[in-house]
This record gives sequence, structure tokens and C-alpha cells, in this order.
Amino acid sequence: MNLLSLNRWKASTIHLIGSALIALTIVVLMVALWYPGAYFTAMGGKKLLMIVVGVDVVIGPLITLIIFDPKKKSLLFDLGVIFALQLAALAYGCYVMFDARPVYNVFVVDRFDLIAANQISADVLQKGTPEFQSLPLNGPRVIAVRRIDDPKRQFDISMDTLNGGRDLSEMPEFYVPYEGFAPRAAQRSRPLAELEKKQPDQAEAIRKFVADSGRKADEIGYLPMKARNRDMSVVVDKTTGAIIGFLDVEPW
Repeated sequence: MNLLSLNRWKASTIHLIGSALIALTIVVLMVALWYPGAYFTAMGGKKLLMIVVGVDVVIGPLITLIIFDPKKKSLLFDLGVIFALQLAALAYGCYVMFDARPVYNVFVVDRFDLIAANQISADVLQKGTPEFQSLPLNGPRVIAVRRIDDPKRQFDISMDTLNGGRDLSEMPEFYVPYEGFAPRAAQRSRPLAELEKKQPDQAEAIRKFVADSGRKADEIGYLPMKARNRDMSVVVDKTTGAIIGFLDVEPW
């Protein structure tokens, strides 16, 4: 394509289309891998997405619209600088989404805590068992925390949490696979009828979820899930504790 045949509006439009296609491809892959399903909303993925789209798709083509002039001798250099800055901005946006991605959905006593990658530092991570000394790269993993046998340690952690320190769900040294604690989650689950009473305006959505699940209402229950952007309800099988799905309904 000959740049001399373009005016600023055509150049900006081409830049916009190209930027949008690249950003859309990258964003779809990131969301599908790092923020699947309900996790996207729970972790505020929309806000993060706006960073990527706003910087990469809007600002780049806008600058092209402003500076494009086929008569300028430095046009190729100017466009090269814009593309380089745009690429850097896109890389930064991807890093932000990667760093804030949910890595563990942790069952703790009677609820789930959704933990982001940037909530667990490298030194804390090394205290976990080998299985939990590196963060998942292929999407959030459902796990649990084991019981603390030492009463003093339990008290110290509780006090530290109350004073703004790390919660138990942010301590990999206590992480264990969810499968061993799924029956306990089943026991702790609450009837969906209780959730309907708490959130009567969401009753239709809850009933639709039950109907779509193909299960009877008394076969499934819910547990609260605390998350960075929006708390939700995790629906589990009341016999096995297996996670059936997520309801975008305030659980408290």
C-alpha cells in the first residue's frame, strides 16, 4: 500500500482496524485462558480490558489521525514510533492482566476466596509444597487450605489477618488439593432457597440456573466466594462437593 495515496482519515481507519483485530485476538485468548467464565466479572476483568482497548485501539489510531501527512519526510519514522509505543502499551496491558489474573479459588472453612497472582509474593510461594511453589499459567485452579493443628499458630494467623496481614487463603504453605476437602464443602453448603430469600430480586436467575443444571434444587447448594471486584455464589453438589457453576448473585 502506497502511503502517498492515503489521507489522514484513511490512514487512521486502517490503523484502527488493524489495532482492533490484533487487540481482539490477544484479549480473547487472555480472557479464555486466564479469566474464564464468571472469573472475568469477579476479578474486574472489564476494567483491565478497558486499559488494553483504550490505550491500544483508541490512542494509536488517534495519534495517526493527528500527525499523518503524506508530504512529511519523517512520516515513516513517526509511524514507526507510534507503532513501537503502541506495542509497548499493549505489552504493558497484557502484563497487567497477567499479573492480576486469578490463580486459585481457595476453599476456606465455609467459603471460597478467589486469589490473584499479585496477592502471593515469590518468597511466600516458596513456603508451599512443591505442587504449589509456582502459580498456574493455564487458568485458576480450585484448591483448599488444610487445618492448622498448632493452636498458637492458628491464633497468630488470625490476629495477623485482623491487623491487615495475609489471610489463610493467601498462604501456600497450607494449600492442598480440593478433592480431599470437597465433602466438607458439600456439608457447609447452604440451600439455594436461602439465597433466594437473601436476594429476592435474583430469584428468577437462581431458578433458571437450577433448571439449566438438570438437577433438583435440593441436590445442590451454594457457598460464598469473595473476590476482588464482585463476590459471587459458588454452586456445589450437596453430596460430592463438586463445583457445578457460579451464580452472579451476592451471597451475603
